[in-house]
Amino acid sequence: MTILQHAVAHEREAFLDGLAPCTMRPEIAVSWRRCSYLDVPVDAMMPRYAPDFDHEAPLVRAARPVLDHVNERLGDLGISFLLTDASARILDRTSSNAHLLGRLDAVSAAEGFVFAEGEVGTNGVGTALELGRTVRVDGHEHYAGDLHEFTCVGVPIRSADRRLHGLLDVTCAADHDNSLVVYIAEQTAQQIEQRLWAQQSGAERALLDRFVAASRRVRHDFFVISERLLISSPRAAQLLDGTEQALVWEQVTRLLRTPDVSEAELELPDGRMVVMHGESMRDGGDEIGAIVEIREAPRPEGSTGGGRGRPATLPGLVGADPAWLRACQAIAVRARDRVVVVSGEPGVGKTAVAEAVHRHFDGGGSLVVKDAESMTVDGPSAWMASLRSDLVGVPGTIVVRHVDGLSPAALRTLTSLLHGVHAQGWRCLVTAGTQTPPMTAGHDDQRCAVVALPPLRNRTNDIPALARSFAAPARLAPEVVSLLIRTPWPGNTRALRHAVDQAQTVARGSEVHVGDLPDDLRARAYRRRMSRFERAELTAIMDALSEAAGNKKAAASLLGISRSTLYRKLEAAGLNLT
Repeated sequence: MTILQHAVAHEREAFLDGLAPCTMRPEIAVSWRRCSYLDVPVDAMMPRYAPDFDHEAPLVRAARPVLDHVNERLGDLGISFLLTDASARILDRTSSNAHLLGRLDAVSAAEGFVFAEGEVGTNGVGTALELGRTVRVDGHEHYAGDLHEFTCVGVPIRSADRRLHGLLDVTCAADHDNSLVVYIAEQTAQQIEQRLWAQQSGAERALLDRFVAASRRVRHDFFVISERLLISSPRAAQLLDGTEQALVWEQVTRLLRTPDVSEAELELPDGRMVVMHGESMRDGGDEIGAIVEIREAPRPEGSTGGGRGRPATLPGLVGADPAWLRACQAIAVRARDRVVVVSGEPGVGKTAVAEAVHRHFDGGGSLVVKDAESMTVDGPSAWMASLRSDLVGVPGTIVVRHVDGLSPAALRTLTSLLHGVHAQGWRCLVTAGTQTPPMTAGHDDQRCAVVALPPLRNRTNDIPALARSFAAPARLAPEVVSLLIRTPWPGNTRALRHAVDQAQTVARGSEVHVGDLPDDLRARAYRRRMSRFERAELTAIMDALSEAAGNKKAAASLLGISRSTLYRKLEAAGLNLT
């Protein structure tokens, strides 16, 4: 060990004993402090394994020929190349040195493992991504002892729009004096960036050329669109103002993949409908996007204004789906003269709607929210007494959650109590699952109104607005919204919010990217947006697979279809169940 290496090792030990680093490079010292604050293990490094990623992602395709060429030219120089995504997950590893590969295997520096700073400490991958620039980490500068035998240089890789795509890390045996490794890392990363830019800008140039050509011959309002780009004529831009680009792209791709359908409708944020007619655009045989003619759909006779007579949104709620708005409005209307049962699947927002009804009536009186599930702990008598004590003073709104778990006797007592306080001016709402319990006190004027809220899978057009509201003030990258739209969401809005919250905890900067989303979410997303019928069909398939304990042959038999048809439908949905 050299004198410099001894000094760094001594500085690290002193830091771990509680002393502030004095002579370390600022980026290393700050990184150590971050790792200490996050309680990153020092002696037992265990990087997370997340193998589900796209092996043909644009970054991988851009990097592969560059790394193969550079690795061949350098020969057995004793270095390795690690390519990672923006979340520090290793996508590819290349080296001509078998001994070095073995040492990397020993510390799990291989495909699928995540080397984020918050998981394995100061290192060339995670720290460079954390700082957004080239970072070199030598020997004992690594926070985890398992990495002390390496020198690592990480260089972020960005696309033409400066969006972070990933990182190139060059690793060799620990050597503070090796200046060549930084040059190799930066030059190789620059070549990968240039190829990545060429992949993207080529398609974008082709789309722009088609737009210019179309503007000379197309007399209608139109736009050209791809998964990442939308260029529109002035009038089309006005029509689409405020509409999520990812949502438009999903509608267009669905239109193009349905051969017996020539037009598709899209609801705008202000409630108007537009009709789209699309045609696929290709460049050298590759599909690069679509050109779409667009026109505003005529309003039904007797309608006025920008909207189409749709119900108003309750205060504090997000969503423009007609079925959702009708249900919310029905709950608010019936709450005036009835006890209302708000039913629906877990996570659809039943309590949120009930509380919004309270705000809808200008928040008159107090808002009382009680959970019927706590009755099993408190006991029915104590729970009912507590509820009665809350219902004093100026009448307001009472919301009782999870009444479908009550015993028949407790349900009858609660129903009678609610009808009594409703007669005194309280607005009374209860929430239940899809199987609503009978709630009646025996008189026609004491019957409850039951209103069901639609699941999120039936109102996917609301997903962009919901996700954006959950992420605020952070932004969601277009590809994130596209993936969220294609996700089945069995947990409904609650699960969407949880996923967005998880992504924000690992996102760097003010924009959330696909790499920030949970790995299991990315694995569940369908390859394309599915129709309501297709989603129902897929639900039946998944139920049959569950009943057959994963046996595809048995599941196909239960469904009355061939095994090849089952495989085809799973493949079409992007589900590879092995």
